[in-house]
Amino acid sequence: MGQRSFQDMIEEQKKGMPPVVKGDLTGKIVMITGANSGIGFEAAKHFAIMNPAKLIVVCRTVEKAQDSIKKIEAETGYKNAQPMALELSSFHSISEFVTQAHKTLDRLDILVENAAISTAYEYTVTEDGWESELQVNSLGPALHALLLLPIISKTATQYSVVPRIVVVSSETIFFPNTNIGSDAIAATNTLETLSSKDYCTPEIMRIRYVQSKILNIMLVHKLAALLPQSIVPVSLNPGFCLSGLRRKHDGEEAERFKKMEDEFAYTSEEGSRQIIYAAIGGKDEELRGAFTSYSRVLEISDWMLSEEGKRAEDKTWTEMLDIFSKVDERMPQIITEYLKA
Repeated sequence: MGQRSFQDMIEEQKKGMPPVVKGDLTGKIVMITGANSGIGFEAAKHFAIMNPAKLIVVCRTVEKAQDSIKKIEAETGYKNAQPMALELSSFHSISEFVTQAHKTLDRLDILVENAAISTAYEYTVTEDGWESELQVNSLGPALHALLLLPIISKTATQYSVVPRIVVVSSETIFFPNTNIGSDAIAATNTLETLSSKDYCTPEIMRIRYVQSKILNIMLVHKLAALLPQSIVPVSLNPGFCLSGLRRKHDGEEAERFKKMEDEFAYTSEEGSRQIIYAAIGGKDEELRGAFTSYSRVLEISDWMLSEEGKRAEDKTWTEMLDIFSKVDERMPQIITEYLKA
């Protein structure tokens, strides 16, 4: 695919979104984060219609999850949705969430890491000291997915099924000059450099969301390389959709996004179709480790395929595992037992 311009994105948007894939999820358990609004909420409704044994609706608070479930029940008639609270800006919250999941879930067939934020180019840090978009969009979902691997792996072996780990990324990864900077890759610790206030200039913060989405794809690549074939990690582009993601923008930037939304944005429901495709569509062997867009597999950006891109992928993966091993005592065993294919 190489690089794509902003105009290329607009042209593809105007072609229209493929219809939603239908399936039967009877007996299966689905979990989706960021399910209180936007494409996450719409994807949850699509999943509900397919009648899973359980639909775990994950939001920042139980109250938000419960509100979403009420709407899902009212619109679909589905009665087996369960609320769970997860704050991705807190490693402790992620660990507590997974502890609870291990107590209540005997299987997990589809995990959708959808939750994300945009700080509108403002530098803020989490309680763990990481730049907020980097933790909420990249590190948090990675830790969440990795800690859930024992349940996902058990699902594959005990029920002879092929679970999927679905990570929502973005087509902005194709835009020119959007990558992990050479200076950050060359630094002793790339992730700590990317997170530092000194590094996060206004220019860097303008591409921080894209960088976080690049890291999502790199996570999927590493999972595909290290997990058994019986688990399918896949990343996706939902397209440019109407979303609360841009709500913090103001002034000229807000006007620019409003113009884009009016001219060519998809509805949240249309964007959510790509989550469903990545979760149940296509063939396992074709989607495994892949990046999907408009219900097909796309080759990732030239930079991600370059030697520098591969070096960034290897380095950030090693750093993530080191970070996670320090914040959750279960990680070393998970690394040894599950990440070895």
